[in-house]
Amino acid sequence: MTSTSTWGRWCAEHPRTIDLALTILVLLATWTAHRIALDGNDTREVTVVGVLVTAIAAATIVFRRCYPFSALAVAVLLGVLMIALSAPPNAGTGSAAMVCLYYVASTSDRRRTFFAAASTVSSLMLVTIFLGVGNNLLQEALGLLAWLLMASFAGAEVRSRRAYLESVEARAVQAERMREDEARHRVVEERMRIARDLHDVVAHHIALVNLQVGVASHLIGKDQEKATTALRGVEETSKAALDEIRATVGVLRDAQDSDRSMKPAPGLSDLPALVDQFVSAGMEIDVRAVGSLRPLGPAVDLTAYRIIQEALVNASKHALPGAVTVTLSYEAEVLVLTVENAGTAVPSTSPPGYGLLGMKERAQAMGGEVSAGFRADGGFRVDAQLPLVSVSSGSEREES
Repeated sequence: MTSTSTWGRWCAEHPRTIDLALTILVLLATWTAHRIALDGNDTREVTVVGVLVTAIAAATIVFRRCYPFSALAVAVLLGVLMIALSAPPNAGTGSAAMVCLYYVASTSDRRRTFFAAASTVSSLMLVTIFLGVGNNLLQEALGLLAWLLMASFAGAEVRSRRAYLESVEARAVQAERMREDEARHRVVEERMRIARDLHDVVAHHIALVNLQVGVASHLIGKDQEKATTALRGVEETSKAALDEIRATVGVLRDAQDSDRSMKPAPGLSDLPALVDQFVSAGMEIDVRAVGSLRPLGPAVDLTAYRIIQEALVNASKHALPGAVTVTLSYEAEVLVLTVENAGTAVPSTSPPGYGLLGMKERAQAMGGEVSAGFRADGGFRVDAQLPLVSVSSGSEREES
């Protein structure tokens, strides 16, 4: 395999050398055929015209790469001329045409190959039969037919083989490109997931710290004990934020070592603790559940928790004091989440963040949707619809 590929590369790098070698081989084949004809009682002597026409016919091989059809036409015309004039050496008149026909068949489509082969074969055979000199004209015509057909079929086979290899290579390149695109897409998705997780963790705890610091600064000169409690809450919240960030970074650095220290993903079962954190920081939150509670799949459960968490964070940052209502409505096929605050939204001068975008991306990944906007009375409302997937149906889907 290595020697074959090396020979193929050498031939591709030295096309002129190959053409010169083929020209010499055609001349030798023509002369050899003439000598064999002499042994067969062909008494005609070599003529200057025959040598000249034979040399020109052989020279067409050099030009067949640039002008394949023109070179074939010239080779066929010279062969017809040699047969018609009976100018020795003409025993190998079809050699140059055979080489040119092979090249045409190996580089052209089927229609052009058929036209070239039919024209070449019919021209040389008819001239040999009707204008040739000798006693075995039919035998010579059939031999010429066999050689020309062999050259055209060999060239067509080479063309088909080349097209097959090119298609295989193209499919391999396409498959490699698809694998690279898929890997790149996975990397982008993973980066977005990490960005959402870091945003949820950091924004949540920073919002709590901001609320607790505000409460402490308000009570520092009025109620020392409550102010101290608020500052202690800042310490605990900061520590929790650092722990979660450390755990997240640990997952990115070494998943095997960090799996032992990671806590289970939060869900709606952790919603009371989440609400208590905001309530202890001074917010007023009312949680309502409508419909019969049902277990959710882990992914949907985490998505619902993160959406409520981000909505509460936004309410703590961008709304004036007022009651915040969280409603969980379990309908037939979807879980509808609504988080709305009765206060007045505070215009923000900072650039828009990624909280709402992260909520929409999480919902879309689950097949749901999120909408957010101002209420008519000046408050803000976040609505989310997530498909209800029970734990049992989720496991069955994974098994299937």
